[in-house]
Amino acid sequence: MTVPERLATRATVLPHDIYPVDPWAIVETGFHTEAVPLLETVLALGNGTLGVRGGFHTGSPAHQPGVLLNGFYETWPIDYPEAAYGLAATGQTIVFVPDPTVTRLTIDGEPIGFHHAQIHGWWRRLNLRRGLVTHRYQLITAAGVDVRLRVTRLVSVARPDILATRLQLVTDADAMVKIDSYLINRQDIDYRGTENAFDPRKARDFGRRVLNQTSLEIDDLRMVAGYQTASSRLNLGVGLDHVLNTQYEADPVFDEDRPHLRIRTEAKAGERVTVDKITSYKTGDLAADRAGESVDGARDVGLVTLADDHTRAWQRFWSLADITIESDPETQQALRWSIFQLNQASAQLHQAGIPAKGVTGQAYEGHIFWDTEIFVLPFLAHTRPAAAAGLLRHRYSMLDDARDRARVLSESGALFPWRTITGDEASAYYAAGTAQYHINSAIAYAIKQYVEITGDKDLLWDIGVEMLVETARLWSSLGFYNGDAFHIYEVTGPDEYTAMVDDNAYTNLMARMNLRYAAETVGLMKEERPQRWTDLVDRLELSEDELVEWRRNADDMLIPFDEELGITKQDASFLTKKPFPFEQVPDDKCPLLLHFHPLVIYRYQVLKQADVVMAMFLLPDDFSGDLRKANFDYYDPLTTGDSSLSACVQSIVAAKVGYSELAMKYFRRALWMDLGDLHGNTTDGVHVASAGGVWMAIVYGFAGMSHNGHGVRFDPRLPEEWDSVGFKVRIHGETLHVTLTHETLILNTDKETLTAELGEDEYEIGPDPVVIEFSV
Repeated sequence: MTVPERLATRATVLPHDIYPVDPWAIVETGFHTEAVPLLETVLALGNGTLGVRGGFHTGSPAHQPGVLLNGFYETWPIDYPEAAYGLAATGQTIVFVPDPTVTRLTIDGEPIGFHHAQIHGWWRRLNLRRGLVTHRYQLITAAGVDVRLRVTRLVSVARPDILATRLQLVTDADAMVKIDSYLINRQDIDYRGTENAFDPRKARDFGRRVLNQTSLEIDDLRMVAGYQTASSRLNLGVGLDHVLNTQYEADPVFDEDRPHLRIRTEAKAGERVTVDKITSYKTGDLAADRAGESVDGARDVGLVTLADDHTRAWQRFWSLADITIESDPETQQALRWSIFQLNQASAQLHQAGIPAKGVTGQAYEGHIFWDTEIFVLPFLAHTRPAAAAGLLRHRYSMLDDARDRARVLSESGALFPWRTITGDEASAYYAAGTAQYHINSAIAYAIKQYVEITGDKDLLWDIGVEMLVETARLWSSLGFYNGDAFHIYEVTGPDEYTAMVDDNAYTNLMARMNLRYAAETVGLMKEERPQRWTDLVDRLELSEDELVEWRRNADDMLIPFDEELGITKQDASFLTKKPFPFEQVPDDKCPLLLHFHPLVIYRYQVLKQADVVMAMFLLPDDFSGDLRKANFDYYDPLTTGDSSLSACVQSIVAAKVGYSELAMKYFRRALWMDLGDLHGNTTDGVHVASAGGVWMAIVYGFAGMSHNGHGVRFDPRLPEEWDSVGFKVRIHGETLHVTLTHETLILNTDKETLTAELGEDEYEIGPDPVVIEFSV
């Protein structure tokens, strides 16, 4: 059985028994205990800085509930029983910060929970349009009191530090209500000493205390707590306050890991009791004081105003980022959920990157990878350019560490970390970590894409050109001449099932792009910003000879090719290996990385994810149409899709080579990656890069859009299942409206004129819609 055939046998439909089709929501219509782990991720909320998983207000049942802060981490020494020079020394892991979402209720002395046999009216809804999770249910107590509850939660995309919850209850008889409102240090209570099945993608268990409480103040309904991580010494402040619409009495409970308030009030029959709980998180100096000040201001503003500001921010986002699909409501729902995740991962980034799981889970230790530059930045550059610029500036903040890392590896220039939070390399397995030198070219590619999409040369001169120089220096230093060809040895490409190889095609092609773009940009800077060019040359000790050398290295770069098969070689040795015996591997032995030693996998022709195919997506002009098809035909059957980064790229390239049915299959796999739990690990957090890939699959794949620095080109291939697709993109500060049907491409801008190409024809696009007819 080939890999595509194997994938076709796996479920690729949404679990409608858990949530029905709704174009603007994910709705759970009944209590499904087995779905708790899945829905903690699916119903998670975030803003890029702060995230909360979709747990219950009762605190149970639960799988891994909690709150995460992007960039708030603990360090730990990486222990090598057999160490070697230059290996990463210090691990970094994002930690769960104290969780304020648990609010337990007691009615007339009876604890309220989901164990009640008479619980009914269950309805939990993630409102994608407004960024709210609302949970409603009804139950009858042992004393016969009918209780209706509604809990609404938000993580503000207007204010990066705010998490807010409103709990409302109505009883059909007078009742005494006790409310226990907690701030729980889950990192040291729930996630210390836990045993997990082997999975290198999951976060580590520290086996020791991580968060030490440094202060705690409780005054009436207000609580402010300070913490510090044990090893990284990062300071955290948490401020929370409550607002009730009834008379109450409150007693504080001081505790290191479970400080809480015991609030007593009376519910009158038929009258609503409302409890608003607002929490602020701050890090850095005077974190607790600042969190207290922030929560005071948020309380004074009120939850309704906070929610209104939050909703307006979501409306602004959707006004540009939404994609509409006619005649496929299931895809529309899943697509909006994916786009929703991209905003949740980036709306309020402040001096931070985007972790692989955003702020929805602790997997991959909260590290950032090349995911950001290749899979997420294109979406942001086309919808929220300022956020894309912020991500590039965050990378620039790591440049000095990258220079140091290059020196450790005896190279010139800079080598950015494969995985990191702080800027230091945190990958303990160098074969699939540091050896992925292509992280450098991913950053260069992102700079190039950003400038072409936005026209923002100020960023290029401020930070881009310096990163391009240092990444180019790395490639020129790393490679060498053997005869007339320039080679790069002992590297790992995107396919992590093939490691430490010579002349990986993807790496060499992207290095060539990096070298050429660096030389071109320095030359352009000399023309357009001569004084800044002089400053750059002096500061970096840059010579014209270096630029000549980069161009020569790029021109002489070996791109391995097999004449007999007529395909690009993945690397110098890949085609000499035996194909992997898929027919001997049952489905329960997938993904391969969890069941086979790396050396076993490395001996075969088998791909974790697209590699040559990835290069064809990013650098289409480097491949003829015939070569593109031949490469895809050879490598696609060998690609397991064990990486969540693969399906979206396979979809885009399949569409470009004319395999429309296969393109749609891979698109659906990427689209339902998390909602359908197709990799069996959605509970660990959202696959943010796959969500970005879904957006690219529509815009770059089915719509066939590309950019050339001046305008856009289209090569559309609308799936048969859809009647039309519509979206907007920002190009050089202007908004381009795109509507695609099977026979027409309709384009218009808001104000200014843009150039668009379709086939051999060029069109001037302005505010009046231009209808372009075509045939595929």
